[in-house]
Amino acid sequence: MSTLEDSDEETDFKEISSTNYQRVQEKVAKISYADGIADGREKVFQDSFDEGFENGFKTGFELAKLSAFYETIKNAVAGNVELKAEQEAYEELKLADATDKEHFKYLEHQGAPLSVISSKQKTYIDELLEKLAQQLPATTNLFTSTNVSSVNVV
Repeated sequence: MSTLEDSDEETDFKEISSTNYQRVQEKVAKISYADGIADGREKVFQDSFDEGFENGFKTGFELAKLSAFYETIKNAVAGNVELKAEQEAYEELKLADATDKEHFKYLEHQGAPLSVISSKQKTYIDELLEKLAQQLPATTNLFTSTNVSSVNVV
């Protein structure tokens, strides 16, 4: 009888082990699935944030740079006819503040894929900067950086 009992216990043990193994596998699968979703969501959010931050920063920086420049030199341009004319041209443009909703295209394309919104924002700021470069060439040239091919260090 002892052999039969050992056989039953062994069978029971295998059954319990198999059941426990399946439960552990299911839990690991659920946890792994949840972790995968969280990691994917985090990557998408981070990539989206990075792209949106870059677009928003460029838009705000470029617009604020011009606004601050003209505000700073308001009284100093009296002797410089070219800058005085450009300051008047800038004021005639009546650009909204850098943080104004008018400059951010995501509001016009809500629900669109990020790539579309980003493309629209880049196109908007590039076209605006091109327009400003045409209408305010002296000022725009002041802000254009030049690449230095060689630097002599003494």
